[in-house]
Amino acid sequence: MANTVYDKKVVFTSRHFKKEVFVKLHTQNVPIWIPLQITEKSTRSLILHFSLDDGSKTSRSLVLTVPLHVNLSPDVNDYTCEALFQDCRDGKELIKVLKETSNVGSFSVDVTHTPPSTYTVTDLKESTTETGTPLYGPSQVSSQLDFSIRDIQEGLRKLCIFSTSTARNGLVPSLHNGLVPSLHNGLVPSLPLSDISNSNDHQVEIPVTTSRNNNRQNNALKWLSLIFLKDVETGVILLYTTEASQFTFPFQLRPISDYELMVFRGCQIQDNCFLIKGVTLCSFRSYMTTQEVNMLYVRACSHVSSMGMEQFAKFIPISHLYRSKPILHFLNIYNNTNGIMYKYIKNFGGDPSSTLNRKLHGLFFSANVDPLTGLPPAVSYYGNQRIHIPVRFMINSDINLYFADFYCHYVNHHVTLVITVKGSEADLFCSKRLMPLDPNFNVFLFRRPHDLHAMVNSKVTVEVFYTESINIVQMLKTRCAFLTSVTQKGNAALKTAVGLPKRQDCKICNLKTNS
Repeated sequence: MANTVYDKKVVFTSRHFKKEVFVKLHTQNVPIWIPLQITEKSTRSLILHFSLDDGSKTSRSLVLTVPLHVNLSPDVNDYTCEALFQDCRDGKELIKVLKETSNVGSFSVDVTHTPPSTYTVTDLKESTTETGTPLYGPSQVSSQLDFSIRDIQEGLRKLCIFSTSTARNGLVPSLHNGLVPSLHNGLVPSLPLSDISNSNDHQVEIPVTTSRNNNRQNNALKWLSLIFLKDVETGVILLYTTEASQFTFPFQLRPISDYELMVFRGCQIQDNCFLIKGVTLCSFRSYMTTQEVNMLYVRACSHVSSMGMEQFAKFIPISHLYRSKPILHFLNIYNNTNGIMYKYIKNFGGDPSSTLNRKLHGLFFSANVDPLTGLPPAVSYYGNQRIHIPVRFMINSDINLYFADFYCHYVNHHVTLVITVKGSEADLFCSKRLMPLDPNFNVFLFRRPHDLHAMVNSKVTVEVFYTESINIVQMLKTRCAFLTSVTQKGNAALKTAVGLPKRQDCKICNLKTNS
């Protein structure tokens, strides 16, 4: 039964005529709400109608009286109908087809996150169409990232992840028994939607009504957002509605999982029936929780150990951490920033599920040295000038040290450590998301009190993300730090702005690997 397809009859009626349309649907074991996509051809209007269907070939027909709205056509031949999510089109292709066949506009939303893994969709009322006409409320366009990030990270450019602990403007979906909640006040509550559902064999009868009020004026229409969240791995689609400017999903998303978010913005013209004015789509991967960070830490420890977890690889003493940048970068600091090297927001380098991406500000330094000479490599991919900062400046009694990431780029494996000043805002941020390490001894990088040098593990490239700005001119004047020249390779600006994501098929550093 689960793989069969049946025809659901949709009847458009007017005073003298009627038109029958047959929509292909997949069978399921419980009643589910099917979003039907109705297009009125004369005005290219897009309508979503939610029909409760029990998944059987004897399912009742859906009868709709046209016009569905005072501004739409009374001619039944002007209407077409199909199921929104019943074919194999992905989200981008679906959006493309919707825009080709109707007059819906485009807008943008943000998705924000704080631990553990609850997410909020924001900017639902402030979005604008691609032509600049506000969909609802005042226009407020979110700031854009630079062109290189937009070009490479298209699916993530509008994502800025956070959460709240309390669910708002939605009902928890009935996932435990596969039942679908009934409608309240003409709004569609949070609903589990999928092509095929085998979670329960019980057949539940839930009445559905379609009231008709074609004389409702535009200023009385109820504007809202229809939010579809799809788990790409499982194929489950959840639907929520809200009239507010933001909506928090009332459950935790699975960590390190791919999701598609499709939002329709429109107004309710009848019960279960919505006239759509704009649509947007974004794809994202949910962040790691502290549990996944700890799992990465265990993998990193196993990788650097020579004979299991008990015996660790050889440590090398280092006196400085270093940072390579183009010479113009240092000249700008001298001339325009009063000698201060300001911290910047972390890019998408490393694990794409890292909770630090586009959230935490800092400066990257490296502890990587040649095991034979104890010196930094002679080649840099980030610039032709290298500043060396004493390790005692960054690793001391005033800081906290955290493990953040473990990744590779086909050759060497990298570990990202974060250094924060105790009690700082960055320290509070990291304490809720990362794994704390003892700066006096750990398996990657440590410095014992009163030592002028630190010890770094030679079996992994250790990177340090220091979460404070540094007055490098003052350090250079006092000879606490020094500069050296280095041979540069590659595009330093692109690597800094975007970052290079980790290798997705490595079984050593990926908690989930591509099949």
